[in-house]
Amino acid sequence: MTAQDYLQAELEKLKQPIVRVDIGDTPLAEALLARVLSKKFRKLKVDQDTIDFCKESINIALSENGPLSIGCVHGGTKLWRFDEYPEVDWAELFNMIYYARWMRYIAEVYEPGVVLEYFSMDVVQQRLNNLPRSETDRYSESFEKIIAWMQQYLPGNIHFAHRRYGDAYKDLSEYDDELEVAMKTVSDELGGKLPVLTEQQRYMTELNVRVTPEQEQDPLWREKNELMHLAVERTKAMDDYVNDKRFVPVCPTPWPGVIATGSTKKSFAKFWYAVGALEPGGDSYSQVLLTPKQLEAAQFNWEDVSLKGLSSKNFTKIRLLKD
Repeated sequence: MTAQDYLQAELEKLKQPIVRVDIGDTPLAEALLARVLSKKFRKLKVDQDTIDFCKESINIALSENGPLSIGCVHGGTKLWRFDEYPEVDWAELFNMIYYARWMRYIAEVYEPGVVLEYFSMDVVQQRLNNLPRSETDRYSESFEKIIAWMQQYLPGNIHFAHRRYGDAYKDLSEYDDELEVAMKTVSDELGGKLPVLTEQQRYMTELNVRVTPEQEQDPLWREKNELMHLAVERTKAMDDYVNDKRFVPVCPTPWPGVIATGSTKKSFAKFWYAVGALEPGGDSYSQVLLTPKQLEAAQFNWEDVSLKGLSSKNFTKIRLLKD
């Protein structure tokens, strides 16, 4: 089987009619919760607070007899070190295929269906990682094109949506003002000191930030960057979103208060900080994501792919991992 044949077959499976599952005497809210928290897609145990949050999200959907809403926060940019930057690649598409399977699984017991909204943190990238908004705009535009293209492969009661963090502001200078307030709050909580970084935090900071000449002259630039990183999660717009109980909270990787799903069945990496590849196995393939370290160590061949309507630069070929 070629990569082309495999990918087209997996997409075609997604649009097949959903066969309703009889839940018998099980209350619908319980059946929905079981599907939302299913280990088929959840990678880690969830705490009781997260379970309670999911219950409220489900109850809101049931009270409105509308689709269940799921919210996935993502970084809003492809890692700038990849050749694929600044646009989406197979990693984002594989995540959508994975989430579409989950949404179908939920919709088997809930006819109104599911809407999964990707919430992009692109607005933070200019100050946090020195990525100009013209480049993160390209990521968002390519993300939204993939969502629109994917809809042809989804049943009528399953939808993807995309919202940008910056949409919460009339002017993006308002975000900068909020961030300054949040940074002051975090700094006060740290007693005026900078955060102490673990080796992993140091590595991730150096990986993510496109360092400026000014930062290169500052031995504490990593700690100052982490202070800003902590503050991003404390801005009002972000706080409002992550506490919006209309949305079941999910993320590919662990984050407090969310369901950690991984980006694909086999990959725990964040799709925006990885590239997609196919891993051959028997007569088929597995959809996997490669982080920078994994990509550096990987051995692969390229295979040409042509999916109708998907012609952007990152979708004309795909990596096939070697055995």
